[in-house]
Amino acid sequence: MGAYQVRPKKHLGQHFLKDKRIAAAIVDALKAEGCDTVIEVGPGMGVLTQFLTEKNFPHFRVVEIDREAV
Repeated sequence: MGAYQVRPKKHLGQHFLKDKRIAAAIVDALKAEGCDTVIEVGPGMGVLTQFLTEKNFPHFRVVEIDREAV
Protein backbone atom coordinates (compact mmCIF):
# COMPACT_ATOMS: atom_id res chain seq x y z
CA MET A 1 0.00 0.00 0.00
CA GLY A 2 1.37 3.47 -0.92
CA ALA A 3 1.94 6.36 1.44
CA TYR A 4 -1.18 8.39 2.19
CA GLN A 5 -0.80 12.14 1.77
CA VAL A 6 -3.16 14.78 3.13
CA ARG A 7 -3.52 17.86 0.95
CA PRO A 8 -3.92 21.30 2.57
CA LYS A 9 -7.42 22.71 2.26
CA LYS A 10 -7.67 26.43 1.55
CA HIS A 11 -11.11 26.71 3.18
CA LEU A 12 -9.54 25.55 6.47
CA GLY A 13 -6.52 27.84 6.07
CA GLN A 14 -4.18 24.88 6.31
CA HIS A 15 -0.41 25.07 5.95
CA PHE A 16 1.50 21.96 6.96
CA LEU A 17 4.73 22.48 8.86
CA LYS A 18 7.35 20.04 7.58
CA ASP A 19 10.68 21.40 8.83
CA LYS A 20 11.55 19.76 12.15
CA ARG A 21 14.14 22.45 12.93
CA ILE A 22 11.48 25.15 12.75
CA ALA A 23 9.08 23.06 14.85
CA ALA A 24 11.76 22.58 17.52
CA ALA A 25 12.52 26.32 17.52
CA ILE A 26 8.83 27.16 17.94
CA VAL A 27 8.49 24.85 20.94
CA ASP A 28 11.76 26.13 22.45
CA ALA A 29 10.39 29.68 22.21
CA LEU A 30 7.10 28.71 23.88
CA LYS A 31 6.56 30.51 27.20
CA ALA A 32 4.29 28.05 28.99
CA GLU A 33 5.78 27.89 32.47
CA GLY A 34 3.01 27.37 35.01
CA CYS A 35 0.46 26.35 32.37
CA ASP A 36 -1.53 23.24 33.22
CA THR A 37 -3.16 22.91 29.82
CA VAL A 38 -1.68 23.31 26.35
CA ILE A 39 -3.87 22.87 23.26
CA GLU A 40 -2.52 22.50 19.74
CA VAL A 41 -5.15 23.45 17.17
CA GLY A 42 -4.77 21.70 13.83
CA PRO A 43 -1.87 19.32 14.50
CA GLY A 44 -1.84 18.17 10.87
CA MET A 45 0.89 15.59 10.41
CA GLY A 46 2.22 16.01 13.96
CA VAL A 47 5.56 17.67 13.24
CA LEU A 48 5.04 20.27 15.99
CA THR A 49 3.18 17.77 18.17
CA GLN A 50 6.20 15.51 18.56
CA PHE A 51 8.17 18.33 20.17
CA LEU A 52 5.26 19.47 22.34
CA THR A 53 4.81 15.97 23.79
CA GLU A 54 8.45 15.98 24.90
CA LYS A 55 7.66 18.92 27.22
CA ASN A 56 5.40 16.71 29.38
CA PHE A 57 2.70 19.29 29.99
CA PRO A 58 0.21 18.03 32.62
CA HIS A 59 -2.68 18.33 30.14
CA PHE A 60 -1.76 18.38 26.47
CA ARG A 61 -4.51 18.10 23.87
CA VAL A 62 -4.70 18.35 20.10
CA VAL A 63 -7.81 19.40 18.19
CA GLU A 64 -8.21 18.53 14.52
CA ILE A 65 -11.38 19.14 12.48
CA ASP A 66 -10.03 17.81 9.17
CA ARG A 67 -11.19 14.20 9.07
CA GLU A 68 -8.59 13.42 6.43
CA ALA A 69 -5.78 14.51 8.76
CA VAL A 70 -7.10 12.58 11.78
